[in-house]
Amino acid sequence: MKQEKHIPILNVEQSIAERFDLIAESFADKLAVRDGNTDITYRSLQEKANVIANHILALGSGEKQIAFFLSFGSGQMVAILGIIKTGCAYVPLDTSWPAHRIEFSIKDSSAAAIITDNINIGQVKALSGDRVIINIDELDFNQNTQRPDLTPTADDVMHILYTSGSTGEPKGVYTSQRNQLHFIKRFSEYINITPDDIFAYYFSIGFSAHAMQSLGALLNGATLVMYNLPKFGFPGLAGFFNNERITVCLMIPSVLRHFRATLDKDFKMNNLRTLMIGGETLYFNDIKQIRPYLKRQTEIINIYASTEMFLACAFRIQKDTVLKQNIIPIGDPVDGIEIEIRNEDGKACEPNQVGEMIILSQYTALGYWNKAELTRQDFPVEGQFNSRDLAYRQSDGALVHVGRKDAMIKIRGQRVDLGEIENTLLFSKDMQEVAVVLKEDPVGNKALVAYYVCSPGKEVDMTDIKHALVRRLPDFMVPRFVLRLEGLPKTDSGKTDYSSLPDPDWKKTSRKEDIKHASNPVEEQLVSVFEKHLEVYPVGVQDNILQAGHDSLKLFVAFDAIEKAFHIKLDLDNFIANPTIEALAITINQTSDSKE
Repeated sequence: MKQEKHIPILNVEQSIAERFDLIAESFADKLAVRDGNTDITYRSLQEKANVIANHILALGSGEKQIAFFLSFGSGQMVAILGIIKTGCAYVPLDTSWPAHRIEFSIKDSSAAAIITDNINIGQVKALSGDRVIINIDELDFNQNTQRPDLTPTADDVMHILYTSGSTGEPKGVYTSQRNQLHFIKRFSEYINITPDDIFAYYFSIGFSAHAMQSLGALLNGATLVMYNLPKFGFPGLAGFFNNERITVCLMIPSVLRHFRATLDKDFKMNNLRTLMIGGETLYFNDIKQIRPYLKRQTEIINIYASTEMFLACAFRIQKDTVLKQNIIPIGDPVDGIEIEIRNEDGKACEPNQVGEMIILSQYTALGYWNKAELTRQDFPVEGQFNSRDLAYRQSDGALVHVGRKDAMIKIRGQRVDLGEIENTLLFSKDMQEVAVVLKEDPVGNKALVAYYVCSPGKEVDMTDIKHALVRRLPDFMVPRFVLRLEGLPKTDSGKTDYSSLPDPDWKKTSRKEDIKHASNPVEEQLVSVFEKHLEVYPVGVQDNILQAGHDSLKLFVAFDAIEKAFHIKLDLDNFIANPTIEALAITINQTSDSKE
């Protein structure tokens, strides 16, 4: 196989457009993008992008933001490059977004025009107001294919990417072409991208990581192969990887678990050299369960990235890497990035002390579009991004990400890492996805609620789940409810949408269909005490009270109430040996009889 000559990114003081033109002219006849319907060479991609750019420039708009609302496929790549060539910022709109979010993003970005196609033009007309609509299906791509007269600069805004905001409104992250090109440079160098690479692309355009795969390939002369995951599903993804000879891909852990669940036991990713995983916490079980499907030489890289910073930190897992903990580290900062871990007072944390990740680089995003106060909070000085992510530095220097600053919880005064509970739930290979949240019941009590999804055609016994939790976790970390779902709710980027997880039935525990009810006054009184103090409803007389309670403090309060109500001293050793109301009632009756 012919080896293509790699062209390193040496200069970030240029625009993305200049870099792409260099690549397109160097690899003119090489395949750039394949989307299942169309193959586009670099020459053709450059010309199509030029047509879009020239059309936009002919509009003469004073605004420098152009949105696009296009079906999944190569047209999205043409639109991105075409907009970039004008020096305007592209604003990607996902066709699956609700109308309110689309309309908000159009208005907030002050988009001058919207690029769309025949399939989506009706919706765009309904939401665009008086903005110009460019229908790419009506453009003549044989005309105006020359490079635009205008040359963008490294300072031009590259894009505005709308992500979920804590206020309920999306926030638009924007950055310059220089900073984005530096991101591609550090990414390219870290995994050694060459023109011989073939990248898998199956992302929603609303997911900020779309730029990692698309520009990582197209600014290095590699090939981008697009797979419509919502349309064709996970079962077709295995064949896609091998048929297209994919060498590089990025997966979110939850996507990885879905994918792994569809694989035949003898399947191998024959060509994959680099599997990047990021966007969510990665666990030891994730690595253990995907390894059999990879070549021994395949390198797994756990990355830390954000919309504001893109690739900032990475941890290589090679064939001989020994993993010593459940949560996989995110490793060390990549070139051009420094990361400090600071406590709430802004002081540097000691090793193994959790604090906020403060990212220092001259290549951060520029801020949040139209949100000056939020920008000041997260970008207090030039070159600093307060990530709101919590992490600690191991004694060997590697960073371990433990969650979001605004989402950490405490139970009984102790910080709880929900990721540890989730990892415990992944004890079985038949567990496909899990999630754990802290919810509040109608009377204001907080409770941990766990959710799980089984692999297709598989079952995981609830008894096994409870045993795994009780054996591996302290009682205050054992979820009060464990609920099975057909699938976990997802955000636009494919991550688990924790805010949309359903409430449990607060009047029931996770298994109460076959409970045995009280049959005598003592049992009835004991049931009432345990339900009141353990806040578990209903309690059966044959239930394991130690497992139902989860919280030793509440158990001790219940024991105290029982001793006072029946004027006895409980033998806790006997109760632990047989921790049911039925057995306890027999002991109480026997004690009462002996007193008489």
